[in-house]
Amino acid sequence: MSRRLLPVVLTASALLVAACSPAELALTTTSTLVTGTTAGPSAGPTTTTSVPDAATTTIRGETVNDYEVILSFATSDGETLYIVIPPGAYTDVDLENFIIDLVENNPGLWGVEVFDDEEALRAFVLPEGDRTEEQNQLIAGHHFVSLVQGDTIRFQGPFSEMGEFPIGS
Repeated sequence: MSRRLLPVVLTASALLVAACSPAELALTTTSTLVTGTTAGPSAGPTTTTSVPDAATTTIRGETVNDYEVILSFATSDGETLYIVIPPGAYTDVDLENFIIDLVENNPGLWGVEVFDDEEALRAFVLPEGDRTEEQNQLIAGHHFVSLVQGDTIRFQGPFSEMGEFPIGS
């Protein structure tokens, strides 16, 4: 019976974590599953199966509290910012919230490029044909997210698997 209960408890824990709102995901969350030892039938040889005493899952995130605008230029569509944030343990939700806050606080913002390394940003503004392979690798590792056409978040580099989506969807 105990072996059947373990998948139910694990599924319920996963659903609980998935049900958290994005704001809650930015916090560190720890879940603990405590199980005992099960024994086989009392007649005949005894079989013992043991599960570790506790399994812990931690989700980490970090709010972008500080940033520096390295480059800014205006176009007929609006302003574009090239920003460096401090290195940190950011999640896609942290970066999404950062872009949304920038848009809300800067009407007319058309584009944003966010990096956690100033050298990567400086390599990014070079024409693609003038970049070295090392510069391309630097960009790939430190270019996190973009605001495109004033309303679309596009994840870059280490977050590129998150894709893109319009703000408010």
